[in-house]
Amino acid sequence: MILPYGPILLPLYGPFAIHSYGLFIALGIIISARYMYHNRSFKALHIDHLFIDIITVSIMAGIIGGRALEVLSNPLYYPSWYDRVALWEGGFSALGSIIGVMIITPLFLRIKNIPILPLLDCAALYAPLFQAIARIGCLFSGCCHGTPTDSWLSITYTHYSTNAICNIAVHPTQLYSTILLFGIFLLLVLVIQPYTKKAGQLFCTYIALASLERFFVDFWRHDRIFIGDTFSFHQLIALILCSFSVCMLYIITYTRHPFSKISSL
Repeated sequence: MILPYGPILLPLYGPFAIHSYGLFIALGIIISARYMYHNRSFKALHIDHLFIDIITVSIMAGIIGGRALEVLSNPLYYPSWYDRVALWEGGFSALGSIIGVMIITPLFLRIKNIPILPLLDCAALYAPLFQAIARIGCLFSGCCHGTPTDSWLSITYTHYSTNAICNIAVHPTQLYSTILLFGIFLLLVLVIQPYTKKAGQLFCTYIALASLERFFVDFWRHDRIFIGDTFSFHQLIALILCSFSVCMLYIITYTRHPFSKISSL
């Protein structure tokens, strides 16, 4: 498949333009937030008046975490403080965004006396939907593209302004992620949700599945940063996240855990 389009969808004025990456992130937030707002579990919490605040804090947490892990994994690309804070120039790690939300959002919920685990469960249902839509923006932008391939399942960038290598067929890893994340969304909503009985189970399951998605897709990504001979930096982070979430899932499901207190704050 040939992709002649660049990351700028609509020039506005001077340096200002509508970029594919930002557009699809915005669409992902709007669509997933809308579904979450109308979810029966969310309505049962009676916190509609705090919905915008929760979404805003989560977005900021995702931006901070995503940028921090991106800078940590690619320090040579961000030599100055300006480069590190120039968010408008792109550069985010999806795993970093997940970690940021996992750390910052629960702190905000506790301050507001909102049940933490039930709300995280509700958010976890639609987080992979948001990620799947956002990855389409990555496809148009050319970031996160795959390694060169001779496979029929490939994509060739021809526009000079993309972040991808041009005129070489590469794995469409952004589409791999979109398909897998949308599959995780359907799995959580249609299959796993009806069988969960304890607060926190859905959230832990989402973290485990999202981590595995990144772990496997990373084998075909062009921007891998190897640690050793086999795994990349992000694959190791994904394995740590997956292991942590599986342990938490076991504790929540089979033990009398201290986390039960934060499910009813």
